[in-house]
Amino acid sequence: MAKHKQVVITGIGPVASTGIGKAAFWKGILDKDVGLGTKEVKLNEEVWATFPVHTLDRFDFTSFNLDKTALAYMAEWKEEEPPIDLCYLIAAVDLALKDSGLKYGHDENDIGLVLAHENLGLMPFLLKLSERAYNTLSENERSLSRKHFYEKLYKECLKSGYDVQSFMTLFHVAKIFNIHGYSLFVNNACASGLYAMESAAQMIRSNQNSAVVVAASDDAEIYKYFYFSDINLYSKDGKIRPFCKDGSGFVFGDGGIGIVMEDLEHAQRRNADIYAEYVAGGFSLEGWKVSTPQIGSDSYQNAIVKALRQGNMHKDEIQLLVPHGVGSPAIDYYEAKAITSIFGSVPERPFITAFKPYVGHNLGGSALLETAILLLSMRNKTVVPTLNCENINQDLEISLVKEQIETTVNTAMKVCCAFAGYNAAAIFKRLNDM
Repeated sequence: MAKHKQVVITGIGPVASTGIGKAAFWKGILDKDVGLGTKEVKLNEEVWATFPVHTLDRFDFTSFNLDKTALAYMAEWKEEEPPIDLCYLIAAVDLALKDSGLKYGHDENDIGLVLAHENLGLMPFLLKLSERAYNTLSENERSLSRKHFYEKLYKECLKSGYDVQSFMTLFHVAKIFNIHGYSLFVNNACASGLYAMESAAQMIRSNQNSAVVVAASDDAEIYKYFYFSDINLYSKDGKIRPFCKDGSGFVFGDGGIGIVMEDLEHAQRRNADIYAEYVAGGFSLEGWKVSTPQIGSDSYQNAIVKALRQGNMHKDEIQLLVPHGVGSPAIDYYEAKAITSIFGSVPERPFITAFKPYVGHNLGGSALLETAILLLSMRNKTVVPTLNCENINQDLEISLVKEQIETTVNTAMKVCCAFAGYNAAAIFKRLNDM
């Protein structure tokens, strides 16, 4: 029987409102420097909308020493500057690789890449937009036939539309970092980061890769804001208040995160600095509605229990739990019920703390970004409090860390209940010799 491979985390590369790079990122969290600001979107020099966002004011993509030939190829292909969320993604991979100290062959290697993002489906949207745009033109303004109008739009948008496909993002990033091993693109809504880590762990355990870079990013974009605002999930006062009576939704957080996962023996051979072991993940698909969890369903609990079972662990071994914590009453209620059904009402252990009030909601990158905070909490033996939680909803019977705690955390769990019912849980453990 083949030996079960242990998978460890050896590199972290955060790009977020609290800071860029793990040192600045962690310092910003300890200082509660959350970077909450306002994004202003203009249309023809007129203000179209303003909304609160956890922003990156000091991000300079040109400061990263990247493969200039690959960057030039990407720019030539795109015929324009890369979108900012792709820049965040590339920067995060660069920071994670440098933090890990991982060296590999330029032309031949088994290093893998798993990327996550939510921004798909643009082409159907573009076709719908084209149809509606054409239909709204008055008869007198139509200088082109429908056929010529569609052909002109198609030719002008072909490359940008083609480049929205997820395999193209994977191609561009892999080319920049000369990654040639088995690689994937993952999109499971807000839970994408945990699905991506499980995919990377399976890739390593099946001997496809000795190491895998997992990375995700997102950018606060106006149409996303309109959507979440319209369904009352965007915070009305610009603050995320998880599990609180006055919670009114979330605020976007710009940025990205890269995490290097590696076979333990491979990491030990090169004397890598190890943050923690990725023990196991548990996942479930509710399959009910897109934007609303199924209250009363056991789907979320099943994902958590499965992670414990996969990791051969008892619930009492979990010392720190990081929930999704979006600050929406209905979703918080659903999540609190799942947590308390397993760990008990108002549990003293594990410590429960939510991280979105620090970095905002990074959508497809959120679970991975919050995992990075979890790993740094374990490394620094510090559990940071949940911000903005002065008015906890006692009916939820959930406890939150309100003051910073200095303590050793040997085992931690990150959980997430995402749109479309993608529920996920992942367990991390300090190694004995750390």
